[in-house]
Amino acid sequence: MVLFLILLYASVLSYIGLMVLVIIGMLRPQPARRSALRPPVSVIIPAHNEEAKLDATLASLSRQEYPGEAQFIIVNDRSTDATAQIIAKWEARDARFSSVHLTEASRRLSPKVNAVNEGILRSRGEIIVTSDADCDYPSGWLAGMVSHFVDGVVMVVGYVESTREGRSPSPVATFESVDWLTLMLTSRSLTRFGWKFASSANNQAYRRDAFEQAGGFGLGGRAPSGDEDLLTQRLGRLPGARIVFADAPEVRVLTRPMPSLRALLRQRKRWVSRYHHVMHYHPAFMASIATLGLQSVLLSAAVLLAVLVPAYLPYVAVLWGVKLGVEMAGLRVGTKQLGRQDLWGIPSIVWALLHPFFIATVVVWSFISPGDWRNGEKDYRRAYWQRVRRMGNRQLRDTLLRKGRASGSS
Repeated sequence: MVLFLILLYASVLSYIGLMVLVIIGMLRPQPARRSALRPPVSVIIPAHNEEAKLDATLASLSRQEYPGEAQFIIVNDRSTDATAQIIAKWEARDARFSSVHLTEASRRLSPKVNAVNEGILRSRGEIIVTSDADCDYPSGWLAGMVSHFVDGVVMVVGYVESTREGRSPSPVATFESVDWLTLMLTSRSLTRFGWKFASSANNQAYRRDAFEQAGGFGLGGRAPSGDEDLLTQRLGRLPGARIVFADAPEVRVLTRPMPSLRALLRQRKRWVSRYHHVMHYHPAFMASIATLGLQSVLLSAAVLLAVLVPAYLPYVAVLWGVKLGVEMAGLRVGTKQLGRQDLWGIPSIVWALLHPFFIATVVVWSFISPGDWRNGEKDYRRAYWQRVRRMGNRQLRDTLLRKGRASGSS
């Protein structure tokens, strides 16, 4: 039990340290903006069997008031429902819309990454903006995102939320909204420190020349997060590259909330499953993900232990109290900065109390039943290591050939 308490305190205190960094990051200055920027922009929206949500998303997209050239490329990724007909309707209605229709999975890229890549290949904008087929956009979204591309900025990570202020229709939707808030606050703070780790495919933009300079999606394109977190880390490695976070009201993308607690758990389980594939990820990023998961599992287990063995209750209560205090302090600052006072108070307290159990559930579930992230017909991890082995064999063969030529010439 002593060893368990040591592991518990080490993991939770590490998590608290990360949260303190997040709070400090909230107090750092906002990135510079230049409102006169208006380069050509291409918006890429991948869609797979999205007939229930796509029409509203494209209607929202059509209301963009961008002063420069904009094109909206909707990629129909092997849909079997009415997705193609909805796209055709908007192509006929608005000249800014065009479509790409995929009929086969890629053997090189994961499905969604492949859809985004095909859209990029058919686009012409200097700035590439990507989102999902279940989102809603303020009319100034594109102009607001583009205004952050001052000198040196290669990527803009945009804010995502699942409810607007004062519009949380259910307790589950409110919990999800606070969870999105904490994810965005964390991403924003890390970005302000210059740590180029994470983004959300729902709301991001990057320069085409930087994307090409980085070699596109690269090997990370086989991974399910190859178009967001891994792309962020890839672009962030370019010499002199800056990545900034945009959180002004006009750039906040609304993603539709999950319809039930089970649906929310299943979504988050899929998210956690992709981190089982540790290849390509920055070690510090994976360490922070592991810290969040480990402290949640251990803290949840410690609560059950304290019920069975009351002598451990003081140790758990003190640790939980410190953690709760730091989280509530961060949420207080974050809700005020972002104008989400509706999420402060009871919603924040409920989230902070339930969050360890929520994360512990999805972490354990992700190992029992991993999300089915696949690259065409092949499992991503197996395909990756097969390619690494082929590259190694090729390098070994080339080395032996060079040595043979050198021996022959001597």
